[in-house]
Amino acid sequence: MRACRVLTGLLPAAFGLLLVIACAPAAAPAKPASSSAAPAGQPAASAPASASAPAAASAPATQAPSAADAKLPSPVTVHFGYTPLLAGGPVFVGLERGYFEEMNVILDMIRFNSGALMIAPLANGDLDAGSGGTSPGLYNALGRDVRLKIVSDNGSSRAGGGTSIALVRKDLWDAGAIRSPQDLRGRRVSFATEGSPIDYMMRNLLDQNGMTMEDMDVQRLTSADVLVGLQNRAVDVATAAEPFPTQAEQMGVAVKWLTDGDVVPGYQISTIMFSEKFVTQPAVARAFMVAYVRAVREYLAADSGRADEGMRAAISKWTTVPADLIAQSGASYMRPDGRVDVDDMYKQQDFWIRHGVMKERVDLTPFVDMSYVDYANPLLGDH
Repeated sequence: MRACRVLTGLLPAAFGLLLVIACAPAAAPAKPASSSAAPAGQPAASAPASASAPAAASAPATQAPSAADAKLPSPVTVHFGYTPLLAGGPVFVGLERGYFEEMNVILDMIRFNSGALMIAPLANGDLDAGSGGTSPGLYNALGRDVRLKIVSDNGSSRAGGGTSIALVRKDLWDAGAIRSPQDLRGRRVSFATEGSPIDYMMRNLLDQNGMTMEDMDVQRLTSADVLVGLQNRAVDVATAAEPFPTQAEQMGVAVKWLTDGDVVPGYQISTIMFSEKFVTQPAVARAFMVAYVRAVREYLAADSGRADEGMRAAISKWTTVPADLIAQSGASYMRPDGRVDVDDMYKQQDFWIRHGVMKERVDLTPFVDMSYVDYANPLLGDH
């Protein structure tokens, strides 16, 4: 059995598809076939030198290392913080397909409305692990010596795709009023919450085109509020995370324009984090990571979850986003080896310092630990 809890005292859920999330305990999924590698075949015995000579002894059989080598001897509960967003796809898929249970890792899923709200419970050990965005809030917390470990990629942008999407109101698009960043001058444009990945994307777009936030009327709408803002013509352009852009386009309210992959390719958007208390159980942490990286690879191999009905159902269960909308939405990308781009995280800090959102750069060396993905990758083989 696995549990699901909603953390009390959170901000109310926004609206639309993410209003309600089912948190009833789910029946343990049927376990897929073991991922253990098959034993290597026995080599043939050498031909005898003569009729009376004994046959040469066969070489001993060997077993290639596999994920099964990381399995815990007995079940251990891991308290995992999540947000009901599409970016959590690999964890949801691994959970529903039994990859964590195969490792004897039992996830106690605890829902948050924002990754930023996980930092305190991770720091004090109430959470063992969680997923959250890279942001000035995270960097400033680390600068205050909040103790946690950044251990894996949980979302990155790449050229040609993205899940944070700038939308142009359809009447303005049809009129040809907005086609380039310069057309944003004087417009009402939503940058979402200050310091968010969307804010980072939009500020970078301005920097790249010689513009500043003073050139437009900046609004602060959450992704869930963007649809209503566009419908009411409160904004001309707004950026939101999937699936809201796809929903807005399907409803004829807006047209997708630019993605984070267009503006900031290679952006380290989100990570998996462990508490310092959790890393005192290294075998459990390694077992978690083997299951997670396995799920990431399968998620990516199935076109980021869009081509696999079972994956869409798993993601839909934990986000309440309909499976058909997931199939049409841009999908999150994670590096198949799970490694975090630390250089990009320093680049982000320098950006936020230039924009006056952060005061000084934080040394990430004590907080980034790639040993868990480095352990998992050889067990899982090539990717």
